[in-house]
Amino acid sequence: MPGVQICRFSLPEPEQEPLRSVPVCGAPLQFEVLFCLTGRLTVRTLQGTSCTVEAPGIFLLSESSALRSCQCSGNLGGVLIAVDAKAAKESLVTVCSTLGMKLDTRIVKKKMTARNGCTALCGTPWTQAFFETVRCLTEQDQERYCVFKSVELLYLLCTEVSESNGSLSGSGCPVSHSLLEVKAYIQTHLSDKLTIAFLCKQFSLSPTFLKEGFRRAYGMPIHSFLVQLRLRRAQELICTTRMSIQQIAQAVGYEGMSQFNAAFKREYGMTPGQYRKMSETATPRPF
Repeated sequence: MPGVQICRFSLPEPEQEPLRSVPVCGAPLQFEVLFCLTGRLTVRTLQGTSCTVEAPGIFLLSESSALRSCQCSGNLGGVLIAVDAKAAKESLVTVCSTLGMKLDTRIVKKKMTARNGCTALCGTPWTQAFFETVRCLTEQDQERYCVFKSVELLYLLCTEVSESNGSLSGSGCPVSHSLLEVKAYIQTHLSDKLTIAFLCKQFSLSPTFLKEGFRRAYGMPIHSFLVQLRLRRAQELICTTRMSIQQIAQAVGYEGMSQFNAAFKREYGMTPGQYRKMSETATPRPF
């Protein structure tokens, strides 16, 4: 993918010092994402704030000139994705249009500037789902998947809505803590058999509260949300991994292939096999 660099690395264990300094360098208009698989990284900004990411976690950087120092543990390792905003512009447009997403890099820059040019993600439903998936992939597929998820992070930065401490959902309705927990559980357990009865028992909710509350908070029935999430994850795996269609169906919670094929075709207008063939022969190829 033009404008995107991938670096898989694993630092050797130091003989004495638990932490080592890393030179702060980078290029303007470059967005970097570190998918931290082992170890710990800490950066300090010129404003005096610090940001730490520890495995399993994700570190985002948009402005290296805002950093004062950077230190890491000797066993730091993972996959680093560097996106040159200018060189990758056409590729980003292709990927986002294929996935039905609209990306505005100006908003990304504004959001990251508010974070002093860097931020860390760990323990969220999104990161948990990412690391659950990436552990099942080959090294080559891991790298392709990291590129895909880096683009998704850019998109999410454009559309993020806080969902904590008296937050609002996309529909403008207050979201209760219990519904936030349900949503997070769904996002990280797509391969499980999720039913209204199971979720109600898991979170001690009544079926009426769960169904009506979820619809008011998120603007769609909980079943529609689950199907949408499963099919989007399936689409990601089809485009970024070598997993068989049957393995993908099972990974997103479908027990039968006929049900999975029918649901996927309703959403994307073609079967999963046809979608994979199209993604492999498309020009320009996203990954």
